[in-house]
Amino acid sequence: MLKRIDSLSSRSQSVSSEFNFITPTSINKKFISEIYNNKKLEEELALIKSQTCIDLSYWNLIDHDIFMIIKQIITYKQSSNLINNSTLKCLDLSYNHISDRGIYFLSQVLLPIHYSSLEILFLNKNGISNDGIHYLSEMLQTNQTLTELWLSDNEIGDEGIKQLANILINYNRKLKVLVLSFNIFITDRSINYLLKMLEHNQILEKFSINNCNLSETSKMKLQEKANGKKIFEIEV
Repeated sequence: MLKRIDSLSSRSQSVSSEFNFITPTSINKKFISEIYNNKKLEEELALIKSQTCIDLSYWNLIDHDIFMIIKQIITYKQSSNLINNSTLKCLDLSYNHISDRGIYFLSQVLLPIHYSSLEILFLNKNGISNDGIHYLSEMLQTNQTLTELWLSDNEIGDEGIKQLANILINYNRKLKVLVLSFNIFITDRSINYLLKMLEHNQILEKFSINNCNLSETSKMKLQEKANGKKIFEIEV
């Protein structure tokens, strides 16, 4: 039986209004080089500020670029909301080189205290491991806007699934779509957590976990559990 995990929020520090980010101990390294500047990205962001859905997939983005994205797009949308009623609803950062460090900063700005309106977040094919899932789980514990989270083809494993499942069982009541396909480090060790998640979470409508490292027996168990739900789609 899964136990309710303690609040994760006490283990990280919020983003200040000036973006004085502080990384967790495990990634306590100098994050931004003083000479780093992605001029191409800066120019692109200036052009697409007014869009509600922004696609930055295949941009070869790295962790350093997350600061610019946060400042130029996400927080700009929030501060200008009352002026033009245009808020960021969908952000695609798939097929880049964003690691757990970048995910930490991104997840912090999606906490409720920053009034994010983001509903759909694509993070497929980056460098996200269990640490990244820890930060995303922390965000999902209190986030009230995100309805779709796409995380296929990363480096997520069983420990990350354990944390994420606990959040979706005990806290989050907003997420409707969760995609974890092609994460080859997800094994049968995750099956009990996944089954409990499907049993107790009544909000999730689509769950993809195909092409991971689950046995046929585990896949059958998931499919069986999914068949007992009314409005639910599963890919195993």
